[in-house]
Amino acid sequence: MDLLEHMSVDKDQLIADIRKIGVNRGDHIAVALSLKSIGFVKGGPDAFIDSLLEVIGSEGTLMMNTFTLSFPIAEIDPNYIFELESTIPYTGIVPTKLMKRKGSIRSRHPTSSIVASGRLARYLTDGHDEHSDAYLPYAKLAQIGGKYLSIGIGNRLVAIRHEAQREAGLFIVPFIMGVRYRNPKGQVSLFTWVDPPCFKKLPELVPKIEQTGMIKRGKIGLADSIVAPADKLIEAMATILKKDPTLNLCDDFSCLKCRELERRMKLYGKIRDPKFFQRSSVIRQLLGFRNNLILRRHSYISFRNPKKKKTFRSTTILEIGTYRLVWLFSKILDK
Repeated sequence: MDLLEHMSVDKDQLIADIRKIGVNRGDHIAVALSLKSIGFVKGGPDAFIDSLLEVIGSEGTLMMNTFTLSFPIAEIDPNYIFELESTIPYTGIVPTKLMKRKGSIRSRHPTSSIVASGRLARYLTDGHDEHSDAYLPYAKLAQIGGKYLSIGIGNRLVAIRHEAQREAGLFIVPFIMGVRYRNPKGQVSLFTWVDPPCFKKLPELVPKIEQTGMIKRGKIGLADSIVAPADKLIEAMATILKKDPTLNLCDDFSCLKCRELERRMKLYGKIRDPKFFQRSSVIRQLLGFRNNLILRRHSYISFRNPKKKKTFRSTTILEIGTYRLVWLFSKILDK
């Protein structure tokens, strides 16, 4: 038996594995995955989609992320325009294939669109546009008793984690991004939104949530996978983060989102085992100064000029100088 044959997974095995992990007929499921982690899928992405649709049947609904680019609003790419029908998502070939299938519906959100197929596809995508919350489909999925299926990406609860952060009130750092998109009238408009909080530490919450028994683990092909009710998953993560927002903070002192979150929410006294940059008032002030300089660039709209070489602005020089100063202080205090 050669290696390819050993790693190959056919449709029958996929169907059996999907059912075994807890996906049933009539389920409404959001799927986030790494296709290559499953193994060599005979029939490719289409066979994988067919397997999911066969398991949930005509009464169920399949939903996937079709997320697309956005840019710092001071550096928007004027040549990039989100087109609902044609812009390819960066979330992989499987959502792209589902997007192109007859009967699939893609929501209109300029950066965080989803594609859905099945009985409640229209419900999940309606109203998800430039005027809505970026992760509205996950709130809707929770309302209809849907499930979240993660395949081959470990404890990274892609996308649904941001709905939990939103419900926990963590979208407070104005790290504003923008993109041009074509609206329903065919006009090119500008969309701006607040980039989600840092998510580096969120996988560490999964074992805490798993203790409640809501998460089921299994294998789909060769991929370690998890499935959980969307409503309970969002509620559990949001409750944990609301009770202790410090659990969202990463350890990278250069992470603007986390350092600004702890400053704005006044979390310093609540952090267990604080790092040097969280203990020192001098470093906190320097980081705050640096953060303000960076966020200032996220408060005005500008477009890149592809013909003009990028030059350093005074704020950029100050940012670099402040960063180096903070780094120097941290090394001295760390000794």
